[in-house]
Amino acid sequence: MRGIVILTLSENSEPAIDVQYPEGITEELQISTSGLLSLFEQHKTVKTGPNYIEMQIKRNVSVASFFTGHSERSFLGKPDHAITIFLSDDDTLPRTFEGQVRRIAFELLPKREEPDFYDQFIKCFDLLKKGELDPYYQQMLELTQDLSSKKARIDDLAQKVSLLVSDRSDHLRNVDELKDEINGLYVKMDNWSAQMAELNEYNASLTIKIKELTQSSTQKKSEVVQKDDQIIKLRKILKEKEEIEEGAEKLLKQIKQIKTENENLHQKIEKLNEINKKLKFQVLKSQRESETHLETITNLKLEQRNIQQQIASENNVTNKGKDDIIEMKKELKVLRRERDHYQEIVKKNKLL
Repeated sequence: MRGIVILTLSENSEPAIDVQYPEGITEELQISTSGLLSLFEQHKTVKTGPNYIEMQIKRNVSVASFFTGHSERSFLGKPDHAITIFLSDDDTLPRTFEGQVRRIAFELLPKREEPDFYDQFIKCFDLLKKGELDPYYQQMLELTQDLSSKKARIDDLAQKVSLLVSDRSDHLRNVDELKDEINGLYVKMDNWSAQMAELNEYNASLTIKIKELTQSSTQKKSEVVQKDDQIIKLRKILKEKEEIEEGAEKLLKQIKQIKTENENLHQKIEKLNEINKKLKFQVLKSQRESETHLETITNLKLEQRNIQQQIASENNVTNKGKDDIIEMKKELKVLRRERDHYQEIVKKNKLL
């Protein structure tokens, strides 16, 4: 058992905590006012008089609660109070648990104004945890008290009968009436005894049902926890699938973009291949032209050498021959420039 709390209803029928042990147990379990209100409403649905319920007010919080009753005539201990025990998962309540909580209401609530009330409250909770509180059932006590009073009445009547028997002549009629009354009282006493036996059997059957309901509720709790875990796993799987689908869509877009870029590159490569073919053709053409120019250059060099030899051998060269040599040198320079220009084109385009 986690703790115990005594609840009251205010003038506005709002639930309030009168006393609790351990201190701050409601804050530790995060019990809100709405949870306490639902507990009182559940008590009201049972009946307005004293009643006992076991229920789950939160996912991980189960309680056993006894309501003392609303009416000033039909209540136990004090009206408009509820004694609520916060249960642990491993708690197994005995058959007499309701009667033990009833005893707390019957004996402890009327002592609320006493100075040592809180100490008695803690002591009752410790005895309740240990199962050492004697159960209290008001109906059984009333029947027992009624039976004892009836027995006393029967004994009194029996004494009167014994006195009246001595004077039969005067009191014979009264004796017969008293015998009939005694017989009727015995019949009522037997009926009351049968009712007490039925109440005991009903109490035992209620305790068995409560135990079965508690077991089924714990089983359902575990099933709910398992279902929650399965829901969390399924949500993770769905989230991963959504991420995979988003990644797949991005990959498809990238693949399409790469395909378009690849097609553009193929087109550019084809254009560059055409340009390369043209450049190769121009290179071949320029090589052929350069070869022809080189041949002319070599021929010119030979002619220049011959002319220089002629100049060396002949001292009387006319001015016309000098001008021809100058023109040939100019043409030679022009040819060299063209050759250098073609070589730069070949190196720049890497055609060799």
